[in-house]
Amino acid sequence: MLSGAVRAQTWNIGVLAMRGEVSTRNHWQPLETLLNQQIPGEQFHIQPLDLRQMQEAVNRGTVHFVVTNPAQFVQLNSRSALRWLASLRSTRGGKATSNVIGSAILVRRDSGLTSAHDLIGKTVGAIDAQAFGGYLLGYKALSDAGLRPERDLRLTFTGFPADALLYLLREKAVQAVIVPVCLLEKMDEEGLIRKTDFMTVLNHPTSIPCLTSTPLYPDWSFAALPVVSDELADRVTR
Repeated sequence: MLSGAVRAQTWNIGVLAMRGEVSTRNHWQPLETLLNQQIPGEQFHIQPLDLRQMQEAVNRGTVHFVVTNPAQFVQLNSRSALRWLASLRSTRGGKATSNVIGSAILVRRDSGLTSAHDLIGKTVGAIDAQAFGGYLLGYKALSDAGLRPERDLRLTFTGFPADALLYLLREKAVQAVIVPVCLLEKMDEEGLIRKTDFMTVLNHPTSIPCLTSTPLYPDWSFAALPVVSDELADRVTR
């Protein structure tokens, strides 16, 4: 006997897990809940992924939507014809922050390091060679300041979660780090570190209440893979 119930279609949303799986699930759970409530007959699931896992998931078709940074969006879109749906926004101190991205090049306040050239020969931590806010923007800022990072710095890449970089800096395991803007302030708000223990190299004043070393660029993009119908994509963004 056939059941009258129709099994819900499952849609996986790959999310770049900058601060690790647990933090990413907690942060994005409201989006999953909202979509499941507002679009009956469909089931949405958040999948935290690192940079390489995201690329593999898109290549294999195991995710149907992605939330990622501008650099990876361009890379993914060049291969899979993603449909851009929205830029994401949240606020800190009454000002929009999560719709922009940049790099903060941080040192310990007691380190005596104050300029880009002070970093020559020092160990500098970053997320990944392909991380937009966690390396590439900071790399450009250091290059513009006259450094050749691959030659002048001892670079070490730690991967996700990005929080680990600030712990390494706090414990003096590295002398500087390149992290996405506002990570320092988020961790301070969560009681994980004290932002007053750190300062920026190449301070770049911006309109947001976060220490910044670079210009800001549009941040997180929400996009659909070609397998998602136009009708469903439109329902998701209403």
